[in-house]
Amino acid sequence: MVMLRSIFELIPNTWEIQFASQEVAHADFDATFVKYDQKKFGAITVFGNSWYIGTKLTDSEFENDLSTFLTEENIPTTAYSMNKTTIGKHWMPY
Repeated sequence: MVMLRSIFELIPNTWEIQFASQEVAHADFDATFVKYDQKKFGAITVFGNSWYIGTKLTDSEFENDLSTFLTEENIPTTAYSMNKTTIGKHWMPY
C-alpha cells in the first residue's frame, strides 16, 4: 500500500517574530544565525523589524522551542513578540 503525505504536512505555518526596530532584528539575527537550527525551526527570512519563519512544528512546540533558543542566546522575551501569520492559511481548513 502506498502512503501519501497529507498536504498539511507539506505546507509550513509562518510566524512573525517582531522586534523593536530593524536594527535590533538584524543585530539579533546576526548574533544567533550560527546556532539557529533551520532543520528544526524552519526557513527564516529577516525583513524590516521582523523575522519570518516557516515551520512545520506545532504551535506550542514552536513557541516553546524558539523562546528557549532566544533566551539561551541572551534575547529576553520582552525584546520581541511572536505571532502566527495568515501566510499559507488558505491551505489549512482550521
